[in-house]
Order: sequence, then structure tokens, then C-alpha cells
Amino acid sequence: MEDVYKHICPTCGGQLAVDIERQMYVCPFCGGTFDYDYFREESVLDIAAQALSNNEFTSADRAYDFMLDKEPDNFEALRGKALIAMGIPKIEYISHFDLYPKINYESAYKEIDRAIGSSKSQDREYFTVMKDIVDAGNEYVSDRSLLETERDERSKSLNDLYDFVKERDTVFIYSSSRIRPKKAVILTIFCYIFLCLMVFLGYKMITRNPYSKAVDLSQYETNQTFSDYLNYQRALEREEQRKIKYDIWENNHNYSNRNLISALIVATVIYALIVFMLYMGGRYLDSEISKIQAIADEQTDKIRNFEDRITELKGRIKQGYKRLIELHPIDE
Repeated sequence: MEDVYKHICPTCGGQLAVDIERQMYVCPFCGGTFDYDYFREESVLDIAAQALSNNEFTSADRAYDFMLDKEPDNFEALRGKALIAMGIPKIEYISHFDLYPKINYESAYKEIDRAIGSSKSQDREYFTVMKDIVDAGNEYVSDRSLLETERDERSKSLNDLYDFVKERDTVFIYSSSRIRPKKAVILTIFCYIFLCLMVFLGYKMITRNPYSKAVDLSQYETNQTFSDYLNYQRALEREEQRKIKYDIWENNHNYSNRNLISALIVATVIYALIVFMLYMGGRYLDSEISKIQAIADEQTDKIRNFEDRITELKGRIKQGYKRLIELHPIDE
């Protein structure tokens, strides 16, 4: 058996030896055997193509490397290496959009650039178009990721917008989308009148003399019996006591209209402060709503631009694939 250094085992990469009796190459490392015809160019390319179609990328890669060692500008080998780098068995897979998130772009660019630099002049456009397709796919992956991020951000903005609008619309004193300015003013005045009425009634209840109700003497005026006369005298005494207590209470509780006016002024000030705080709170919420709405609109524009860009990239990938088929119809 004689060592042959110019042939490498496509399975394990070991140096092959020639078995003269059997007239074939033998790998002393993995035990693989190969006919003499294996290392003819056509056979190597056919074997590599078959391995590639079966997703046996390691075997195909070694076979293509073997071919490129003999013929560095071989189109089939250069294209096969590029396909292996992209992890696809056939060129038509390059038109599938779900391929591009899975590609190792560093490896793919390395092989495609090698093909552009090593290929014949008539094949250079093919690999240039292939690189443009991969560029479009890379941009497609990046833009699609940005699109999803932008959609998530817009969803958050819309949720925040909904919360702020809901919070603002619960402040009825502030003019919102549900309450027009005219209605808001009427509602504010109505609430103020109701407040003044409650203050007035409360003031009257607080300042009312508990001894204001006189004793009813009419039921004792007949005096038909001595008992009635005694009851009448007792009622008179109670009435006299009531009048004395009434006067004492009035002297101790010297209320006037000024007190009522002061109470109304205090209530008005408190109410005005509440209205002002609610109004300013509504203004703040309105300002935040406007800011968030502007952000959401900007995000919507970005999303629309990303969608248009992705559509453009998809078209670029499809057009590039059509051009590849035009350059090499056999791949169709």
C-alpha cells in the first residue's frame, strides 16, 4: 500500500492511501474507501451536492474544500461552501424569510466574500447578488426586531394613555372629553350652590335656640276643675322658666349674620381651593396625555416606516433570488 498525499478523506480529513489490489483509495483513520473516480471533478461535485442535499454539511464541506484545492474558482464548490455557511441545502431556501434569523452572518459573509474574490468574472455577479440578498436578510432581521420592540413600546404607551384618560375623566370638575366646558361650569356652580345651602342649613341648626318652642297653654285655659287650674299654673311656671333659659342662651350665643357670612366665606374658599386643585390636576393629566399621545403617534410612524422597510427588504430578497435563477437557470 502506497501513501498518497494529494488526496484527503472527505469524511475525517485524513490522508488517503491507495490499495492497488482493490484499485481504490482507503482511509487508514476512519476505514472509508473511495473509487478512483471519486476524485474526478465531476464525481466530487456530485458527491458533495448529494451530501449537501441530505444536510450532511460536514461531508459536503470537505468535498468542496477538496475541489477548491484543485480548482479555486470552481463555481459549484464556491456556491456550495456559501450554502453550507448559511446552513441551507439548496439555493431556493435563500428566498425563505424565516431563514435569516438563523444565519451565522459572520460565517456567511466570509464564504460569500471568498466566492466573490475567487470566482470567474462571469460568475462574480451571481455571488454579488447573493451577498446583496444576505445583506437584505440581515437588515430584515434587525428591522423586524426593532419593529417588535417598537410595537411593545407603543402598546405600553397606549396603556399609559388609557390610564391617564380614565383618571382625568373621573375629575368631573375638569372639562374632559365626556364633559364639555359649558357643562363643567354649570356643574361647578350647581355644586357651589348646594354647598352654600348645606352650610346655611347647618348654620341654622347649630345656631337654633333649643328653648325656642313655647309651652302650649291653650289646653289649660278652661280651668273647669281645681286640677286643671294646678296644671295651668305649672305650665305657666314652665313657660316662665323656658323664657328665662331662652334669654340666657341668647345672651351666651350671640350669633349674627356676620357669622353666617364668615361660614359661607370659609366654605367658598375651601371649595375654590378644591376646584383649583382638581382643575390643575386635570391640566396636568391633560398635559401628560398630550405628551404620551405625541410619543404614541411618533411610535406609530416608526412602526409604519419599519413595516414599509420590511416590505421593501422582502421584495429585495425575492428580486435577488429571481436574478440568481436568471444567472443560473439550472438552479430553478
